[in-house]
Amino acid sequence: MDRVTFLEYLTTALRAITTPRFYETERGFQGALQVELMRVIPEDFLPDKVIIEQEYQKRLSAHGLAIRPDIILHDPFDPSRHHSPRDGNIAVMELKRAATAGNAAADIRNLVRMMEILEYPLAIFLNIASEVTYANAVPAEWREQIVCFAVSLRNAEVHVVRSDMV
Repeated sequence: MDRVTFLEYLTTALRAITTPRFYETERGFQGALQVELMRVIPEDFLPDKVIIEQEYQKRLSAHGLAIRPDIILHDPFDPSRHHSPRDGNIAVMELKRAATAGNAAADIRNLVRMMEILEYPLAIFLNIASEVTYANAVPAEWREQIVCFAVSLRNAEVHVVRSDMV
């Protein structure tokens, strides 16, 4: 998957979320983002069998950690096609509404753990209803793989801030 193009699709999806209600809760925004990503990403862009889903099933015994990311892009584990749950992982996202520096740092630490254990090549931290990305909380050795966004709605206009620390 081309990272630059994916991040453009993600930005387009974020800009399409104009309903004020979705900026009031993390879960509401998460659902709207998943829908918009599925709408804007062309079917032939993602590798075969890769899906976008809300993650709700990480188990320590099966995955090596119990962190449940908000949205993932992956080819769901199938023992007939994969050697381990690390195979087929494309991107992982953590969302936080109006994050504090501490909340953001904790989510970014979770992203790092998921990248270390499940080998996601790309991670996204998204701060909803804010203009602060907290990209400075990304450890230096992970700055090429973790992209931070902030998205807010002001006067019915969506504002997207993206911080790539590379």
